[in-house]
Amino acid sequence: MTAPILPTLEPLLTLVIETGDGYDIGDSPAGADVVVPVTGGTVDGPGISGRILPGGVDVRTTRADGSTTYTADMVVDTADGLLRLHCTGFRFGSTEVTAAVAEGQTVDPALYYFRGTLEVTTAVRELTYLNRALLVTSGAQDAESVVLAAFLVT
Repeated sequence: MTAPILPTLEPLLTLVIETGDGYDIGDSPAGADVVVPVTGGTVDGPGISGRILPGGVDVRTTRADGSTTYTADMVVDTADGLLRLHCTGFRFGSTEVTAAVAEGQTVDPALYYFRGTLEVTTAVRELTYLNRALLVTSGAQDAESVVLAAFLVT
């Protein structure tokens, strides 16, 4: 049997996601839920450029172990058509660091883990390969935005 090819990461795009004030839903069985509106932002990368449309949502659940899961859905308007983005992932670090990030303070992203996946759905012909691509993300967050660098797993 031959060994599988080792995957590599190819930089694809950067999302700068602007967010509004969150709605604290409170403690649920899964953890403390906060729903945050996506108010806009940008997407830039080789062959991909657009703006994030208002109306998306970012749901963050802080679990008992202090880690936060997130799920975000948004639509990007490009010159060639629309992209639907679905992001999921985890953010965790020390108690002090995660509290500072949750309060909107700017924290060195090297001090916490913020990783996830990005799923793209589009009919834009030049980008349809993204409908079947595995994309991973690395993130940073402050009071006004979330920045996700997305990489194509090759």
